[in-house]
Amino acid sequence: MKAAFFRTIFVSAGFALATIAAFAQDRPPTTEQIGKDPSARRQEAEQQRSQQRDQHQQNDQQQLNQQYDDTLRQQRSRDAAAAAQGQAVLRTWQQRPPLAADQNPLLGRWESLGAGQRAAAPGVSPEMAKLANSLLGGITGGMCDSMLGRGVVEFRPTAVVAITRDGHEQTLYRAEYRGGGSRVVVLPQAGMSFTHMIIDFSDRDHATVAAVGCSLKRAGSANAAATNSPATTAKPSAPEKWVLLGTTEANGGMDIYVAQSSIRRSGASAQMSDLWDFKQAHMFEGKSFLSALNRYEYDCAGTRRRMLSTTGFSGHMGEGTVIASSNSTLAWEKVPPSGPLHDYWTTACKKS
Repeated sequence: MKAAFFRTIFVSAGFALATIAAFAQDRPPTTEQIGKDPSARRQEAEQQRSQQRDQHQQNDQQQLNQQYDDTLRQQRSRDAAAAAQGQAVLRTWQQRPPLAADQNPLLGRWESLGAGQRAAAPGVSPEMAKLANSLLGGITGGMCDSMLGRGVVEFRPTAVVAITRDGHEQTLYRAEYRGGGSRVVVLPQAGMSFTHMIIDFSDRDHATVAAVGCSLKRAGSANAAATNSPATTAKPSAPEKWVLLGTTEANGGMDIYVAQSSIRRSGASAQMSDLWDFKQAHMFEGKSFLSALNRYEYDCAGTRRRMLSTTGFSGHMGEGTVIASSNSTLAWEKVPPSGPLHDYWTTACKKS
């Protein structure tokens, strides 16, 4: 659009200059020009045309500069409005009374799982993108790192502390708390890169940082997410028998299995374990895996499903070393009317 805009400007300017030149050539010479040599008159006419051309170009450039300045001012105005809105939200929370420690559900140790979703690399299928997000708990974005660090984080009455694997503690920042119940707001008291952090609870042991998407799971809770270290990750028990559901060329080719003995139905909902066995190894964070064991919940009435957990294995068919595991629940996804996902849904939801 910008190139077309410039072409329009210069074509219009050229047409205008051509019209002026033709008019000047047809205009009778003035008294001052009668005594001049014809070549001098031509040189003077060319100088006038050159000045007019320069003036037109200068006017065009001024218009472009004005448009750029107007756009820049509008963007700055929008940014200022967004910042003002953020400060207004912050002041609202600051004016509320501090949250008492005995009423603060956030206090204690949590596993920081990073952002719930990340953008897939070009050419990566949505299924593989979801696997990547789940296997590694999502690639923790800069904001998640700044707010929560990586690994285990402990919320204390006056501070937020990172806990390393060897038990070493590092205070990330001093903090105050507001809210309560299903929403707690953390107000850092030092010069941090963020002004406040709103944490929403889906249940007692699971929470998410609003707007940013950083996921938290209470450390020590049942089925807590395993760390990425093979040495500390326990291998989940595999279902008794896998049934081959089909083969797909997706992700370089893979066989897809289900464990019918793992199906658990409740009303219009069902849960089922499945296994992806890849024809070739896939890499995440320098680790290769050849299979992934997944647990999904299926909405039998709404033809939807969502991933509840996933574990990646270095070998085929869920064998070998656990390279990573996660129990972060992903968002619901629509099941298409045909294909492997529909076969999964049909198997999980069909009546015995």
